[in-house]
Amino acid sequence: MDARLLILGVLHRGDFHPYEIKRRLEAAMVECYIDVDVGTLYYAVRQLLKKKLIAAVAEERVARGGVRTIYRITSEGRLEFRSGLHRQLEAEGPVSQTLYGALLFLHLADGTVVKDSLRRRISRLDELIAKLEPIRKQLAAVTSTGRDHLLRHIEQQRLLDREWVKALLVDIETNGMRDVADPSRLSRN
Repeated sequence: MDARLLILGVLHRGDFHPYEIKRRLEAAMVECYIDVDVGTLYYAVRQLLKKKLIAAVAEERVARGGVRTIYRITSEGRLEFRSGLHRQLEAEGPVSQTLYGALLFLHLADGTVVKDSLRRRISRLDELIAKLEPIRKQLAAVTSTGRDHLLRHIEQQRLLDREWVKALLVDIETNGMRDVADPSRLSRN
């Protein structure tokens, strides 16, 4: 998930300056799975502003004599965010790189799109898991210790990812997609 999408997601909560956006992303532990440094964040803010997906709404003085600009997501930004979030749910690749960031904003997505995307993800994982056994058999006579453990790890990771996505889908189908009970508490983290 790229920085622009993360910024648009955070701005759904209110109007913030880039430092506060960064702070909120850190509170959500985004750095565990996505690298968003300050330079990337400020560059993304400039790009979003240029495309009119966010707008500067205020400035505030800071202790060191500088000025911070506060931004708000525009209606175009909301549309772009939702479209980008849905694309992110469909993205190919490991769940850690494709779904983790999207999960922060799942409550902002269309439920039908989310469920359909998760079902397709499960099917893709089933296909990827099924492809491993023939490879293992084909390479059995020439498999080194390292290759054998690599294939086992790939299989275990895909099995784990599939079970995790299945559990996510069951939770959404059973309980829906909910936001935090009190979003105002997020600013206190």
